[in-house]
Amino acid sequence: MRARLLIIVLGLLALTGCSTFGGDSSSGPAANEDDATFSLRMIPHHRQTIEISKIALERSKDEFVIDVADKISKAEAGEIEQMSTYLRSWNIQVPGDDAATTHKMAGMMTEKDISGLKAAQGKQFDDLYLSALSRHLRSGVDMAKDAQTKGVHVGSKALAGKIVVSQSEVIDQIAAKKKA
Repeated sequence: MRARLLIIVLGLLALTGCSTFGGDSSSGPAANEDDATFSLRMIPHHRQTIEISKIALERSKDEFVIDVADKISKAEAGEIEQMSTYLRSWNIQVPGDDAATTHKMAGMMTEKDISGLKAAQGKQFDDLYLSALSRHLRSGVDMAKDAQTKGVHVGSKALAGKIVVSQSEVIDQIAAKKKA
């Protein structure tokens, strides 16, 4: 998946004849390869968060789990729209929903992980969901920090900062819940 994304981004950069896109030479770069890669990777990452959170909303009876799943799903759906808008403005195709490819990305749950989550019941399900979500969000925080460091697009960097803060808060809430 990583190689495929890099090929797409590099191909688009070659077509435009520059290392940045979306800006003009007088105002400086509006976005670079790292900004595009961030959105191209984070959209499938967010989609998987929403996928496992829908399972939690259907199966869990734990108010904390339900609240986390609901809030994270809504927040990430909006972020997907924002990143999709950026990609379209840079003339880059928004990634499809190819689960077979998505499961192979770093930080993503495998098909086996999701099957295990679906098979779990009661407290076992809640514990598995929270552990999986926490690991998954940590990889999202890492991607967002990388985008903040390497990206140049103001909106993308701001979104990355928002993701670092919001997902770190959820990770901390999950850790506190596990200690209680």
